[in-house]
Amino acid sequence: MKKAVLLFLLSQNFLFSFAQSLPVKTVTVFKNSNSLIYKSGKVPLKDGKYTVSEFPNALFGTYWVSGAPNELQSVFTAIDSVETPQVVLTKTELLRNNLNKPLRLLLESGNLNGYESVEAVCLKAYSSNGYSDAFMFKTKSGNYLSLSSNEIHRIEFLETPTFDLKNKTTQNRLQLNFKPGKNEAEIGLSYLTGQIGWTPVYRLELDGKNKGNLSLRAEILNDAEDLGSAELRLAAGIPNYKFAVNPSILFNYGRGSSMASGYNGPAQMANYQVAFDAETYEEKVIAVPVDQPEGYQAEDFYFYTVRPGNFPKNSRYQYPIFQTDIQPTHYFETVLPATAPGSYRNYSSNSSQPNSDKFPVFHYIEFKNTTNYPWTTGATNILSQSSAGLQPLSQDMLPYTAPGGTCKVKIAQTPEIKITHGEGDVDRQENAKRFFSVAYAKVKIEAQVCVMNYKTEPVTLKIRRPIEGTPLASEQPWNNKQEQATLRVNPSYMLEWDLELKPGEERKWSYSYEVFVNM
Repeated sequence: MKKAVLLFLLSQNFLFSFAQSLPVKTVTVFKNSNSLIYKSGKVPLKDGKYTVSEFPNALFGTYWVSGAPNELQSVFTAIDSVETPQVVLTKTELLRNNLNKPLRLLLESGNLNGYESVEAVCLKAYSSNGYSDAFMFKTKSGNYLSLSSNEIHRIEFLETPTFDLKNKTTQNRLQLNFKPGKNEAEIGLSYLTGQIGWTPVYRLELDGKNKGNLSLRAEILNDAEDLGSAELRLAAGIPNYKFAVNPSILFNYGRGSSMASGYNGPAQMANYQVAFDAETYEEKVIAVPVDQPEGYQAEDFYFYTVRPGNFPKNSRYQYPIFQTDIQPTHYFETVLPATAPGSYRNYSSNSSQPNSDKFPVFHYIEFKNTTNYPWTTGATNILSQSSAGLQPLSQDMLPYTAPGGTCKVKIAQTPEIKITHGEGDVDRQENAKRFFSVAYAKVKIEAQVCVMNYKTEPVTLKIRRPIEGTPLASEQPWNNKQEQATLRVNPSYMLEWDLELKPGEERKWSYSYEVFVNM
């Protein structure tokens, strides 16, 4: 028995190691937790076949084996039924395999020693409604005895029992069929799999008004398979694997879409978060100074290259990518409510009244990407150097910024700048325009803006307002940018005011625009 079990375990270990013999060379890691694994190397052939007992978690349409031209003939998969020795036997299995053999039972009883001995043979072993195993015995005296497994304390066989039971189990078979006549083949293997992904985490340290430092670290998760010392290529860009949302049909035997991406995450990368269980994985932080990341451009992607050294399944890394100095520009901004066709319903008659509301103002910084590599979208932790050291301020999203591009990051809302805005109609011309057989009135709208700087320092303030209508005049200088053409009766514009406010300064102005309103 021990010999059979030992041979079984050795054969299983051999199959496992054989399946893992093809090393992972590179892994292209996307932020939506899908990754393209590439393996390559020489594999042994037997009768022109390379066979392994593991199925990869490959997604639809991505499993690909390459090698010498015309050498690979087919890829075959199956689930085989195999018999294996049973290592542990239950009472039912032991008795079922030794029916009608003489034995001695030690049974629980009410005697002083708590047990009684009975010689018998087992006639039948069966299950009793799933609660426990039950048995029918014929005793040496000719009586029939029905017992449950919990009534039997010990079984003593009076002759050698049979215990070489076999279990029928299933085993996966992945078989690469090559042209006969060779003992080995050089192959490459690639497939897209889920549950390997990365998320960028930035740290932005501000030092005064026009100095700062931006650092990026990659947090990489691997819940798929052992990657060994593979080179990881972290993709900055939006992947487009249109059909890879279900398992490859080569390996999907009744598992539905359970092998699809384990994290339906970023490609909505700005919102990508994965809840990590601290007791189920090992996190490694590699603290090495990085000024210039290793990487390269390919079409619409930039790939940061990292080499963790060893990346087993169910582990995580945090890996420094780069750090660079920046020169931020601070300003404050608010966006007044947009006007659209539905918002003009108050101006369909002369009964409308001016309205006045306060609007929040936010503190932003802008800075240029002066590096020769892009900054991918990711969470950014913002800190500021003060007399007490680095002070945490906020967390926002840093948007994708190409080399030479300008990046805008929000710090926080400020309560020290107040903005009030109100508007109302001041003139009307009925039947001023017909548009698609509909009559429109032309309405002139006048608005007022009041801003107040309660800060003890001067500020740059930007006010934006999208409208559907035609700008007329403003007492405060403005910029009007016409948006893309529309099929509506009114054009679209973005109104913009940029102004400098001294400490404690208040400023008011009026502006006007006209709209066509359905009568």
